[in-house]
Amino acid sequence: MLRELKNLTKQSAIYGLGSVLNTVLGFVLIPVYTRYLSPADYGVYSLLFISGAIARIVALLGLSTAMFREVIYHESDEQEVISTTFNFLVIESILFFAALMLLAPQLSDLLLSSPEYTTLLQLTLLTKLLGMLDFVVMAVLRIRGQAALYSLLVVSTFLIGIGLNILFIVILQRGLEGLVIAGLLLAVVTLIIDLFILRKDLRLVFSLPILRRMLNYGIPLVPIGLASFLMTSADQYFLEHYSTTTEVGIYSLGYKFGMAVQLAVTAIQLAWPAQMFAIAKEEGAEKKFARILTYYVAALGFAGLGISALSREALVIMTTPDYYNAYLVVPLVTLSYIFYGCVSMTNVALETQGRTRISSVIMVGTTGLNLGLNYLLIPSYGMMGAAWATVISYLALLAVQVAVNQHYWYIPYEFRRILKIAVAWALVYGLGLLVQTGNPWLDAVLKGFLLLAFPGVLYALNFYSRDELETIRALLRAAVGRVRALGRGLAGRLAGQAQALRPLVAWEPLRTIIAHAHRLRSRVAGRLRSVLLHMHVLRPLPVDELPPDGPAGGNG
Repeated sequence: MLRELKNLTKQSAIYGLGSVLNTVLGFVLIPVYTRYLSPADYGVYSLLFISGAIARIVALLGLSTAMFREVIYHESDEQEVISTTFNFLVIESILFFAALMLLAPQLSDLLLSSPEYTTLLQLTLLTKLLGMLDFVVMAVLRIRGQAALYSLLVVSTFLIGIGLNILFIVILQRGLEGLVIAGLLLAVVTLIIDLFILRKDLRLVFSLPILRRMLNYGIPLVPIGLASFLMTSADQYFLEHYSTTTEVGIYSLGYKFGMAVQLAVTAIQLAWPAQMFAIAKEEGAEKKFARILTYYVAALGFAGLGISALSREALVIMTTPDYYNAYLVVPLVTLSYIFYGCVSMTNVALETQGRTRISSVIMVGTTGLNLGLNYLLIPSYGMMGAAWATVISYLALLAVQVAVNQHYWYIPYEFRRILKIAVAWALVYGLGLLVQTGNPWLDAVLKGFLLLAFPGVLYALNFYSRDELETIRALLRAAVGRVRALGRGLAGRLAGQAQALRPLVAWEPLRTIIAHAHRLRSRVAGRLRSVLLHMHVLRPLPVDELPPDGPAGGNG
């Protein structure tokens, strides 16, 4: 059991790096976006991104996931799979995106309520077309276990993305147009790198049996991926229709904060298929799947708790007042992604038994529920109605998915322990709401200390088993031992250096220099204090000169 957890954690950390850095890129650039883009422009950019992502999901036809199954499960020739996938996607995606670009004026009017964004929409679609090969390359690197090259590629893309965004938004000040152009140039650079990586694998080979098997497995995943994406994105189209692009921009920023928990979800999703298929073949797989879910919920819950509790302080510190209200939707978005992560982890039976069509039906049905809730809630409650529609939809999806999977393969999930995690989450988050000093930095520090109580609350609720407590104690003892050993080693090195420097310190000319330096420091400090007193810098401000209270004052 411990081996599987370590392996899953290692693979998640490596192959989740891309998702981590993409989200980090979004966070790093939040102060830039919110100062150089209005909420309305940010809302338009979000809608453009969503539209391009939807087109990409359809064009990919689930082939990046199907490649895993074809190589690992069916043990087909790797180069034959790569070449077949590449050759098919080149032809299919060019035809598909070319058709969408021709329809861009009508799509812009339909999705963005104005044809003035036609050019930006076409550039966005071209960006997604150029990025299609990247999914194939990433799948190949994961299949081969080339973690070092995978990480290098992800980090390089991350750094180039930061440079291009700053160039076009801050230096050239191109605004929304610059943001779209930066994405297009990044796609061009990535395409060149991807072609170089696959230069030895591509052949003029096209296997119809392999393609047929991959499409039979991948196409049913398209409605799942599309429905899943729409459940987190369709609400922004509803907001744009029933409200304004300004509210879309505020909601999108809040969603970006809530999506931080998606880092862990996506990282584990990338590593989970290989682990899941391997565990499914082992003896006692049911207990392993159950325990992994419990640990997954505990870890993801803690991450989501931190994001939810600190979201308001982060927004006040990082953004401008126009965006502050985005914190209201962060806890709901975070819960949505926790439920979504659990959906992936509990879809064991349908995935391992190849019943992906059932997953498609469930996902499509839940998406219909989500669209209905958006239609009912958004006109009256705006972005809060959108957030609640997402939470309810994902909770319903999780309930149905677990019930169906249990029918085909019963797994004794530890629902009682998961309920204790939920109770601990609610208690700590509720206490965090009481922390309001008016200073965002101080509030963040106080809430950070409060978050450390989460494991303790779980202990009070008798969450941990005896074996888990013993493992925790052993890990803590080992950590303390390593810290002590490190401290003893450092102390020994410092003592040796002090012994070596003793003759130098006793040298009379050096002692004279040190004494002069002390006297000079005292004179400079005294002179500086006199100047500051003369300028009234050290005198307390009168009451009527104090800055006003409130978010802006605390942020300053």
